[in-house]
Amino acid sequence: MKAFASCALALFFLATPAIGQGPARERNPLVDGKLMYVGRMPDKIDSWIIVDLRAWGKYKPTRDAEGVDLVMEAQKPERSTEFHMRHGIPQPKQVERRRGRIMFSIVVADWVTRQPVWRADILDKKPQKGRREMTTGSHSEIYARGFSTQELAEEILRTLRSYVDHLSSGGGPAPALQPRP
Repeated sequence: MKAFASCALALFFLATPAIGQGPARERNPLVDGKLMYVGRMPDKIDSWIIVDLRAWGKYKPTRDAEGVDLVMEAQKPERSTEFHMRHGIPQPKQVERRRGRIMFSIVVADWVTRQPVWRADILDKKPQKGRREMTTGSHSEIYARGFSTQELAEEILRTLRSYVDHLSSGGGPAPALQPRP
Protein backbone atom coordinates (compact mmCIF):
# COMPACT_ATOMS: atom_id res chain seq x y z
CA MET A 1 0.00 0.00 0.00
CA LYS A 2 2.85 2.32 0.87
CA ALA A 3 4.49 1.66 -2.55
CA PHE A 4 1.20 2.44 -4.31
CA ALA A 5 0.80 5.75 -2.46
CA SER A 6 4.35 6.88 -3.22
CA CYS A 7 3.95 5.87 -6.87
CA ALA A 8 0.69 7.84 -7.14
CA LEU A 9 2.33 10.84 -5.45
CA ALA A 10 5.29 10.70 -7.88
CA LEU A 11 2.92 10.56 -10.88
CA PHE A 12 1.00 13.53 -9.51
CA PHE A 13 4.13 15.68 -9.26
CA LEU A 14 5.32 14.64 -12.73
CA ALA A 15 1.95 15.45 -14.33
CA THR A 16 1.39 18.79 -12.57
CA PRO A 17 3.70 20.91 -14.80
CA ALA A 18 2.16 19.43 -17.95
CA ILE A 19 -1.36 20.34 -16.81
CA GLY A 20 -0.52 24.03 -16.34
CA GLN A 21 1.14 24.43 -19.74
CA GLY A 22 -1.98 24.08 -21.87
CA PRO A 23 -1.83 23.06 -25.51
CA ALA A 24 1.55 23.23 -27.22
CA ARG A 25 1.79 26.05 -29.74
CA GLU A 26 2.48 25.19 -33.34
CA ARG A 27 6.07 25.84 -34.44
CA ASN A 28 6.34 28.63 -37.00
CA PRO A 29 9.76 28.95 -38.63
CA LEU A 30 9.25 32.67 -39.35
CA VAL A 31 8.85 33.38 -35.64
CA ASP A 32 11.33 30.80 -34.29
CA GLY A 33 13.99 30.98 -37.01
CA LYS A 34 17.27 32.87 -36.56
CA LEU A 35 19.51 32.02 -39.55
CA MET A 36 18.31 32.77 -43.11
CA TYR A 37 19.97 31.79 -46.39
CA VAL A 38 19.53 34.46 -49.08
CA GLY A 39 19.95 33.08 -52.60
CA ARG A 40 20.90 34.95 -55.78
CA MET A 41 18.14 37.22 -57.09
CA PRO A 42 17.54 39.33 -60.20
CA ASP A 43 19.20 42.78 -60.38
CA LYS A 44 21.30 41.88 -57.30
CA ILE A 45 18.39 42.60 -54.96
CA ASP A 46 19.83 39.93 -52.67
CA SER A 47 22.70 42.21 -51.61
CA TRP A 48 20.23 44.92 -50.54
CA ILE A 49 18.05 42.33 -48.77
CA ILE A 50 21.09 41.12 -46.80
CA VAL A 51 21.83 44.70 -45.72
CA ASP A 52 18.21 45.22 -44.65
CA LEU A 53 18.07 41.88 -42.80
CA ARG A 54 21.18 42.83 -40.83
CA ALA A 55 19.66 46.21 -39.96
CA TRP A 56 16.42 44.54 -38.84
CA GLY A 57 18.28 42.10 -36.58
CA LYS A 58 15.57 39.41 -36.49
CA TYR A 59 17.47 37.04 -38.79
CA LYS A 60 21.16 36.55 -39.44
CA PRO A 61 21.59 36.40 -43.24
CA THR A 62 24.07 33.98 -44.79
CA ARG A 63 25.17 32.76 -48.23
CA ASP A 64 25.67 29.17 -47.02
CA ALA A 65 22.48 27.11 -47.39
CA GLU A 66 23.51 24.31 -45.01
CA GLY A 67 21.95 24.17 -41.56
CA VAL A 68 19.88 27.36 -41.78
CA ASP A 69 16.36 27.82 -40.44
CA LEU A 70 14.91 29.62 -43.47
CA VAL A 71 15.69 29.86 -47.17
CA MET A 72 14.86 33.02 -49.18
CA GLU A 73 15.03 32.63 -52.95
CA ALA A 74 13.68 34.25 -56.08
CA GLN A 75 11.65 32.23 -58.55
CA LYS A 76 10.90 33.25 -62.10
CA PRO A 77 7.44 32.28 -63.37
CA GLU A 78 7.47 29.50 -65.91
CA ARG A 79 6.15 30.38 -69.32
CA SER A 80 5.30 27.77 -71.87
CA THR A 81 5.80 28.54 -75.54
CA GLU A 82 2.67 28.13 -77.61
CA PHE A 83 2.87 27.40 -81.30
CA HIS A 84 0.57 28.01 -84.25
CA MET A 85 0.87 26.56 -87.73
CA ARG A 86 1.88 28.87 -90.53
CA HIS A 87 2.13 27.28 -93.98
CA GLY A 88 2.57 23.89 -92.34
CA ILE A 89 5.47 25.08 -90.16
CA PRO A 90 5.01 25.55 -86.40
CA GLN A 91 5.76 29.13 -85.38
CA PRO A 92 5.91 30.44 -81.81
CA LYS A 93 3.01 32.70 -80.86
CA GLN A 94 3.78 36.26 -79.82
CA VAL A 95 3.55 36.61 -76.06
CA GLU A 96 1.32 39.47 -74.95
CA ARG A 97 2.84 41.77 -72.42
CA ARG A 98 0.17 42.21 -69.82
CA ARG A 99 0.26 45.06 -67.40
CA GLY A 100 0.87 43.79 -63.91
CA ARG A 101 2.56 40.54 -64.92
CA ILE A 102 4.67 38.73 -62.33
CA MET A 103 8.35 39.60 -62.83
CA PHE A 104 9.49 37.11 -60.18
CA SER A 105 8.49 35.84 -56.75
CA ILE A 106 10.38 35.90 -53.48
CA VAL A 107 9.75 32.73 -51.49
CA VAL A 108 10.80 32.08 -47.89
CA ALA A 109 10.72 28.38 -47.05
CA ASP A 110 11.48 26.25 -44.02
CA TRP A 111 14.87 24.63 -44.68
CA VAL A 112 13.97 21.32 -43.05
CA THR A 113 10.57 20.68 -44.66
CA ARG A 114 11.05 22.84 -47.80
CA GLN A 115 7.51 24.13 -47.26
CA PRO A 116 6.99 27.79 -48.22
CA VAL A 117 6.05 29.96 -45.22
CA TRP A 118 5.89 33.35 -47.01
CA ARG A 119 5.68 34.47 -50.62
CA ALA A 120 5.74 37.86 -52.35
CA ASP A 121 4.93 38.21 -56.04
CA ILE A 122 6.78 41.16 -57.56
CA LEU A 123 4.47 42.65 -60.19
CA ASP A 124 5.41 44.91 -63.08
CA LYS A 125 2.71 47.34 -62.05
CA LYS A 126 2.77 50.88 -60.78
CA PRO A 127 1.35 51.31 -57.28
CA GLN A 128 -1.92 53.18 -57.10
CA LYS A 129 -2.07 56.33 -55.02
CA GLY A 130 -2.78 55.52 -51.42
CA ARG A 131 -2.08 51.78 -51.82
CA ARG A 132 1.27 50.00 -51.87
CA GLU A 133 0.40 46.32 -52.19
CA MET A 134 -2.19 43.71 -51.35
CA THR A 135 -1.46 41.12 -48.72
CA THR A 136 -3.15 37.94 -47.57
CA GLY A 137 -0.72 37.22 -44.79
CA SER A 138 1.64 34.57 -46.09
CA HIS A 139 1.13 35.72 -49.70
CA SER A 140 1.73 39.31 -50.79
CA GLU A 141 1.81 41.26 -54.01
CA ILE A 142 4.31 44.09 -54.40
CA TYR A 143 3.85 46.62 -57.19
CA ALA A 144 7.39 47.34 -58.34
CA ARG A 145 7.25 49.52 -61.45
CA GLY A 146 9.38 52.60 -60.94
CA PHE A 147 11.23 51.22 -57.91
CA SER A 148 15.01 51.20 -57.75
CA THR A 149 16.68 47.98 -56.64
CA GLN A 150 17.19 49.34 -53.15
CA GLU A 151 13.57 50.54 -52.86
CA LEU A 152 12.29 47.15 -54.01
CA ALA A 153 14.44 45.34 -51.43
CA GLU A 154 13.18 47.70 -48.71
CA GLU A 155 9.57 47.06 -49.76
CA ILE A 156 10.09 43.28 -49.72
CA LEU A 157 11.58 43.44 -46.22
CA ARG A 158 8.90 45.86 -45.00
CA THR A 159 6.19 43.43 -46.14
CA LEU A 160 7.97 40.42 -44.59
CA ARG A 161 8.57 42.31 -41.35
CA SER A 162 4.90 43.29 -41.14
CA TYR A 163 3.84 39.66 -41.48
CA VAL A 164 6.42 38.36 -38.98
CA ASP A 165 5.41 41.05 -36.46
CA HIS A 166 1.78 40.01 -36.92
CA LEU A 167 2.68 36.37 -36.22
CA SER A 168 4.86 37.27 -33.23
CA SER A 169 2.11 39.30 -31.61
CA GLY A 170 -0.08 36.21 -31.47
CA GLY A 171 -2.16 37.01 -34.52
CA GLY A 172 -3.56 34.26 -36.70
CA PRO A 173 -1.57 32.85 -39.57
CA ALA A 174 -3.28 34.84 -42.35
CA PRO A 175 -5.18 38.10 -42.00
CA ALA A 176 -7.80 38.92 -44.60
CA LEU A 177 -6.90 40.53 -47.92
CA GLN A 178 -6.19 44.16 -47.13
CA PRO A 179 -4.59 47.10 -48.91
CA ARG A 180 -1.48 48.66 -47.44
CA PRO A 181 -1.25 52.45 -47.19
